[in-house]
Amino acid sequence: MSEALIFSLFNLMARGLSSAAGLLLARAVAPEAFGEYALALNYAVLLGVLARMGGNEVLLVTRDGASASALRRWMGVGISLYALLAIGFAVGIAPLLGLSAFIFAFCALRAAAEQVGLQMINSRLQRQERLGRVNLMTVLISLAVAIAVACAAGPALYHQGVELVTGAEFSADLTTPAGMFGLAPVPTFVMVSAIALVIVMALGMWLSRDALADARAEADAAAGHEGVGQEGAGQRRLPSKADFARGRGFLYNNLMSFAYLQAWVILAGLAFAPAQVASVSVVTSIVFALYVFPTSLYRYYLPKLTHGDARLKEYLVIASGFALPVAGGLALIAPWLAEHFLSGAYPRLTLTLRAFALVYLVHAFVTCAFTRLAALRLNGKRLLCQSTGATLVVGGGLAIAALNHSLGNASGDTGSLLGVDLYSLFLCVPVGAEVVMLAMAILFQPSLSRGGKTHEDNAAASA
Repeated sequence: MSEALIFSLFNLMARGLSSAAGLLLARAVAPEAFGEYALALNYAVLLGVLARMGGNEVLLVTRDGASASALRRWMGVGISLYALLAIGFAVGIAPLLGLSAFIFAFCALRAAAEQVGLQMINSRLQRQERLGRVNLMTVLISLAVAIAVACAAGPALYHQGVELVTGAEFSADLTTPAGMFGLAPVPTFVMVSAIALVIVMALGMWLSRDALADARAEADAAAGHEGVGQEGAGQRRLPSKADFARGRGFLYNNLMSFAYLQAWVILAGLAFAPAQVASVSVVTSIVFALYVFPTSLYRYYLPKLTHGDARLKEYLVIASGFALPVAGGLALIAPWLAEHFLSGAYPRLTLTLRAFALVYLVHAFVTCAFTRLAALRLNGKRLLCQSTGATLVVGGGLAIAALNHSLGNASGDTGSLLGVDLYSLFLCVPVGAEVVMLAMAILFQPSLSRGGKTHEDNAAASA
């Protein structure tokens, strides 16, 4: 339990630092500029989820996860696919969305390093049970983003902070961010963070080396494929068909998880003005930092689920005990702090933060239910829950976006709500989806008296 807590707390600290860096950037720049950055980054992260193809989970749960060749294969395939997706998006879609090509390009570079390379490196380190190096990597990622904020708007943020704390007044030149390299703050931030994360990824490749284990894996592979011709040797450069099939299953899970929170910024971009998109992005950054705790616990326990319900009980106690006080504090205190820190520049921030605090609270229990379903090998039912939730979130968000634009066009004022508070309705959709998923997951749980037998039967069936 202590290892699980330390592992999760380091992930929480790292994500918290990254979220704090995002809040600093939000304070330094106008909401419209931050909204554009948020949209570009979320599209880029979505491409990263597609490009991983579940490779990080495959490296985590398969025996070959300890092999350096497996890591290189998955990263090579993932980053190559990501490059193709990013080029296609930048050429064919980004101009239609009004996104800056420069900002999207570097957001894509950042997401390629973080969502493809670093995810797989961390999976390999965790498979090797080098949790100290996993924690080091997560902290380095957050520090890279913090350095980017310092380069983008460091002096201006310093003077803004002094004004906020002491009430002193400075000239507009001192409190207006100038950025570096002759660029505006947002381009400076995304460029520096992208380059820094690529450097961290290279460092991670070096930290994940295990010469002895790699030599054994290569020897086993050579012995297993002795006598295979050059054509077969070329095929072994890629993951096997079984690996790809397993990765597709994990990819589906990751896409469903993306739809619950991160895609919400994209859906907001289709429905509302950039300033409101920025409000949703600020809030999702805060809440997603808290999601790291239950989800990192899940990743910690994933290789250990075959040990039975004893480890699951640890997970349920830690995740549930953490969710209640944090969600309550977030709902009560964070809106006031965020409004005060951001000087009211982001509309609807308090409403959005309270809604997503409720989402987080329900999501923590949904994750607990999914963990038990995974331990009982009820993956088909788990996927059904996730599909239902993702359909509700994406379908509901798109429906509200279409309704908002149709109402605006009818009045001759594009985007007008005509007195209908569609934004509040928009925030109710993820809460409703989480509640539906939780209800479905609980219904799929076997009775406690039969839980052990069901687990044994499913384990025997899968053997």
